[in-house]
Amino acid sequence: MYFYQSSYLNYIFVFAVGLIFVITPTALTTMSINNTNSFYPDLFLCFIFSSALNKPKSINLYLILFLLLFSDILHMKPIGLLTILLLTSIIAIQRYQLQIESSSFYIHYLIFFIVVSCVQLLNLLLHHVFFIPKPSLFTILNQTIFTLMCYPLFDIPYKLLRAQKR
Repeated sequence: MYFYQSSYLNYIFVFAVGLIFVITPTALTTMSINNTNSFYPDLFLCFIFSSALNKPKSINLYLILFLLLFSDILHMKPIGLLTILLLTSIIAIQRYQLQIESSSFYIHYLIFFIVVSCVQLLNLLLHHVFFIPKPSLFTILNQTIFTLMCYPLFDIPYKLLRAQKR
């Protein structure tokens, strides 16, 4: 019974933190989300990937799917485009969990850098191929850079907890 309660509490925690990270960028009062001057990192992306790289068994893909679709709707992005790219990369990370989970921070950061860069490039390519209005390249580049800068804030606590358990 304790296992089920702890997993439910974990899902509730992930849902609450995910909602906070998804809703926070829309609460900016002085600028809109799609403005070229908005420099906000995608903290939800950092949270998802730090959890996927450090504790891949604790991720509920249905919960992540729901939060990503909610994010697409709330941020007025093409529904499901970024979601499917991110879910595909999370599933690929989970496939190699034994090799990735025990690796160092630098390897996790490199994987995160490669995955986020590929997801953003594929997102732009699919916008172009399917004639979807393209987001500003400057905005995407700034958001990616700030997301990469914020990733250590999410990954280092996992590393510290793992070192403390040893």
